[in-house]
Amino acid sequence: MSGYGGSPPPGWQDPYGGSQGWSGDPYGGTPYGPRGGHPGYGYGPPGVPTRPRNNGSTTAALVCNIIGVLLCCGVLSIPGVITAAIAMGRVDSDPESARKLTVWSWVLFGVSIFLGIIIAIIYVFAIVLTESYDSTTGY
Repeated sequence: MSGYGGSPPPGWQDPYGGSQGWSGDPYGGTPYGPRGGHPGYGYGPPGVPTRPRNNGSTTAALVCNIIGVLLCCGVLSIPGVITAAIAMGRVDSDPESARKLTVWSWVLFGVSIFLGIIIAIIYVFAIVLTESYDSTTGY
């Protein structure tokens, strides 16, 4: 019988020279952990738990860029929506690339808002200058 708790197949030799816990205890044997492992556990100490992936910033970037497209007609918010959507697709498979795309999405959103404010200021000055011009006096 092979598997946990059983004995190895006939003629099988351990390539590492240990017994691998074939004494009937599935967790016994020689531990191979980085510090020699713990007695009774054949796999060494458990690793450091990983943080669950969080795509909150990516979702916020996507929503903000969509609002920028709908309300402000931000031309640069359209590529921001695209980069945020791609980042959401890559959060699980390629987190480093997703992080970079999220940063780019936020940068595009910020530049779009900045340009929108500049265009609004120019528009207000154009209206003020147009209304104060009198055609009869030339001022």
